Amino acid sequence: MTTKNKEEITLKSIIATIGPSCNSNKKLLELKKAGVDIFRVNMSHSSIEDLSKYAKFGLENDIKIGLDTEGAQIRTILKGKSSIILKKNNYIKIYKNIEDSGINQGISFYPEESFNQIEEGCLIRLDFNGACIQVEKKANSFLECKCVSSGLVENNKGVDILNKKLNLPDFTEKDLKSFELLNLLKISEVFISFCKSSNAVYKLRSISDKIKVTSKIESKQSIHNLYEICEASDAILIDRGDLTREINIMDIPFAQRGIIKVANLLNKPCFVATNVFESLIKGNLPTRAELNDVVGTLEMGAAGIVLAAETAIGSKPLLSVEIVKELMHRYLLYQNNLLFADVERNEITDFDMKLWLNRNDKKID
Repeated sequence: MTTKNKEEITLKSIIATIGPSCNSNKKLLELKKAGVDIFRVNMSHSSIEDLSKYAKFGLENDIKIGLDTEGAQIRTILKGKSSIILKKNNYIKIYKNIEDSGINQGISFYPEESFNQIEEGCLIRLDFNGACIQVEKKANSFLECKCVSSGLVENNKGVDILNKKLNLPDFTEKDLKSFELLNLLKISEVFISFCKSSNAVYKLRSISDKIKVTSKIESKQSIHNLYEICEASDAILIDRGDLTREINIMDIPFAQRGIIKVANLLNKPCFVATNVFESLIKGNLPTRAELNDVVGTLEMGAAGIVLAAETAIGSKPLLSVEIVKELMHRYLLYQNNLLFADVERNEITDFDMKLWLNRNDKKID
């Protein structure tokens, strides 16, 4: 193996998700300078107008923007309140379409076609750590449900039908509308959420043949069809969070290793997301376990790290990127037996982190 090929294999990428914590032009430029290769616009939390705005800014500033689809998933729609607390044995109605129901406050599911497939007896989990309800009665315009496990229900959160498999379209209406802008906005990267099979990839390529398709592995079905999805895609992305909604959380470490192994076997880049720096969403410093997880993920053969909540809503998006970049650099040194040859490297700008690293070279007021 030549030195050039070795560098190509060990070079890693950083994908960051745009959100309230980094949605200004200044912050996007800072994150790019810190090492972000692709900025992901999550259409589950963004409008088509947002996508256009970021894409145009990207073109003007040589920033690569990627579209992340809503995909084959169910989400909550709350009307009149931003959240609802459900307690065990409470009853709640899930409306087919809360906007057209004439009700001032309530909840429904998106996409609307999911309502038709839900039956009496279905056990429904609202968000990963939210309430769990069971359908006791189905009417034409609503589901009457009993809460079997207390929890908080918020707007635009994931919904899981635990005891029935629903057949949802690969792309939502918003996804299809956003695809119409791919060529116009010169967006060359698309992430397919909840990719169930290679069919979704082929559908997308039939719309635009000038894009790089990254399929997200985040369901049992995507794991079952992993080989065909990898072969049809340009890259894959393991979303450890949404994957945990369908498989045992204790199996996630092994699923990650297995998926990366298959991707490497088929020579397809594999990226890993979720809980990379959960500590930095509200806190100031990462944990040792989080740092070790990033390095372990790189050792498994991942092509890069995806920062989701860390950059979208986290308290320190810039620090999250800086840490990943430095860990990637140190991993490259480690691969070449040069780990301690670069002890003066100093890309971290965050004050708290510099103190933790014993790197503060400025007088403290």
